[in-house]
Formats: sequence, structure tokens, C-alpha cells
Amino acid sequence: MRTPRKLVAVAILAAVSLTACSRGGEETTTGAPQASGKKDATIIMSTLGNPFFISVKDGAEAQAAKSGITLNVQNADNSDATFLNQATTAISKQTGILILDPVGSQSASSSVTQANSASIPVMAFDRKPSGGKLATFVGYDAVQAGKNAADALAEAVGGKGKVVEIQGILGTNVAQDRSKGFQQQIATHKDIKVVATQAADFDRAKALNVMTNVLQANPDIDGVYAANDEMAMGVLSALKARNLVGKVKVVGNDGIADALAAVAAGEMYATNAESPFALGQKVVSLASDVLGGKQVQADETLQGKLVKKDNVKEYADYLVGLGDKSGVPDSLK
Repeated sequence: MRTPRKLVAVAILAAVSLTACSRGGEETTTGAPQASGKKDATIIMSTLGNPFFISVKDGAEAQAAKSGITLNVQNADNSDATFLNQATTAISKQTGILILDPVGSQSASSSVTQANSASIPVMAFDRKPSGGKLATFVGYDAVQAGKNAADALAEAVGGKGKVVEIQGILGTNVAQDRSKGFQQQIATHKDIKVVATQAADFDRAKALNVMTNVLQANPDIDGVYAANDEMAMGVLSALKARNLVGKVKVVGNDGIADALAAVAAGEMYATNAESPFALGQKVVSLASDVLGGKQVQADETLQGKLVKKDNVKEYADYLVGLGDKSGVPDSLK
């Protein structure tokens, strides 16, 4: 018999699975040969210096083991040149399927078209290439993530005050869409003013520097939206230096372990959690379908979950249920 905690985890997992939907109405499997019999895949990660993408890799590897797929993981280390070289190498070796997490949406399009010409199916996740033909794209709803964060931040500051937006890598669709959603939704809260909007490239150290400078110009802010949790951690470091943690409300995005611990401790107000482990599982599950010649949706859109102090333990239990060991802080295990 399941304990109540396990039942909660199963219920949340079911809810996340049911929220996967298609943004495009067309079904496609690319022009690659169907059911080639290959069971290998190359996945090129934009970075493995970010806990989010480390957890994506963990989920992908766990699913690959279940699906009998040999998974070759490459780390582009946030370099367009490295990314392009790794993709070219994978294509020359005739990988069964090429899975891309672009460093830049525009630059990655050349890799997609190159794979198309070689009749190798391509799929992408999190960040979408701007050109070429994909078997499928898998990602969380970035516009809705920004909207969720705006409403959470408005709630945190009591519906009025001065707030700051820290953006991600603006050459990626996910950063653009999260900012779009945030700006659209925060504008509906008429008594809230966005006093600064700056990019920190999804990087913790850059966010610390950006936030330090923002605080010098705007010492009386009430809240901050950071477009990912790595940047939220940098923001918290800047706030700690001025003894402003808890006084300035912070909302992040992704739900990495550090952010969940900060939410549980009351240092962050909320994070729009988008399980990277579940994303990695979904990516490889769809790659297996493509390799097997099955039809897949052109777009698979996953929905995140707003996590605050009152439901952070529940979300942590969900991650444990997935098998995500690194995504849960010790304080919530």
C-alpha cells in the first residue's frame, strides 16, 4: 500500500504528463528513412555548467537505459563554434538521431539543415533552432512561465512597488518568450513598475554582478524576477551583501535544487518549476519513437508548476518519484 507521500508524487506526475500538448497541429517524422533500426542518438547540450542541464542529462540517460538507446552526450560549453563542430561530427558519423539544445537559436539552424541533407532526423529541446526541419521540438511553455512569474511576483510584493527583470540569453527563443510573458503579465498589475530590465545570460556570476549594479541605481526595489534559477541564486548573493534577503522578493524559474532549498528557507518567494529530469526523459522517449518510425507531434509543450513554500515539499516528493536524485536538496529529501 502506498504511503500518502507516494500518492502525492504519483498524482503530480500524472498531472505533468497530462499537461503535455501540441502547439502545432501537424504531425511529422522528418524526411529521414523510417524505422532504420538504429538505436543510437547524439545529444548536444548547450552547457553542462548549469544544474538544470545536468539534470536534463541525468533524465535522458535514465530513459536511454530503459529504451535500449546508446546515448552520446556532448557539451558545447555555451560556444556556438563548439556546438557546430560537435553537430558536424555527429552527422559525419551517421548518428541515428541528432538531439539539439542550441546555444543560439539562429546559429543552430545550419546544423539542422546539414542533418536534413544527410537524411538524419533532428529534434530539439528547450531552445528552438530558427531554421531547418525538426522531427519534433520539446520544451516548457516559456511564455506561460513568464506570466506565472509575473503573477507570483505581484503577489509577493502585495500588488504594488518597484521590480526588476533579469533576462537570460536573448539570442534564444526561451529567454525571449519568458521575458515576453513576464512583461505582458506584469503590465496588468497597474501599481507595479519595472524599474530595470537587464540580461545576465542565464549565468549565476553574471547575475550577481548585474544585480549589484542594479541595486546601486535602485536601492529601494521590492522584487526581482530572474528568468532562471541560476540567475536567481546570483540575485540572492547580491541581496545578501546588502542584508535584503526576504525584504526584496525573488521569483525564479526552473526549480533546481538550490532554488527549492531557497524557497523552503523563505529566501526566495517562488520558482516556476520545470523539471529538467522529466524533460530529459521526454526527449529520449520521443527520440526512441522517431528511431522506431512512429509519428510524433511537431511540438510537445510541457507546463511548469509554480512552487512556493507551501508546496515545495510536495514538488520535491514528485521529483523523488521520478528518480531524480540530484534535483532535490538534502533538506527536502
